[in-house]
Amino acid sequence: MNLEIVFSTANMAASLGWILLIVWYAGGHRWSILDAAVRQYWWPLALAVVYTIAITATMTGILPSSDGGFGSIKGVRTLFESDGALLAGWVHYLAFDLFVGIGVGQSAKQRGISIWLMLPVWFFVFMFGPVGYVLWRLIRIRAGKAGDGVQL
Repeated sequence: MNLEIVFSTANMAASLGWILLIVWYAGGHRWSILDAAVRQYWWPLALAVVYTIAITATMTGILPSSDGGFGSIKGVRTLFESDGALLAGWVHYLAFDLFVGIGVGQSAKQRGISIWLMLPVWFFVFMFGPVGYVLWRLIRIRAGKAGDGVQL
């Protein structure tokens, strides 16, 4: 298995997922297939499947692994010296950040928040995960409560 190809494909897939999220938010929700893909989190699910395969292959020795672990910084550093574990970790970031971005987008749409306010939120969720989520929570306080539904 060429890990560079999987890495590049996962990056492109995640980027496309973010583009589809923005299109959905800007009005693409009127297209039933795109609306279903966003509302049902299909894109991060696909990335999560890639992650599951990569982490399983790494843990079973199919992909290169290392002797690292999660008990210390040194252990985590050693763990990610393996290309298999590094790939799995990267796809984990891509999947989870997109999952959060979609949840934030659905919640913002319920509140009627402008796409222009959401673009920087999504940028920070995509690039810096928790920073974008903190920014969203601050905006959400100002936006007030929405009806029933996603409360990310």
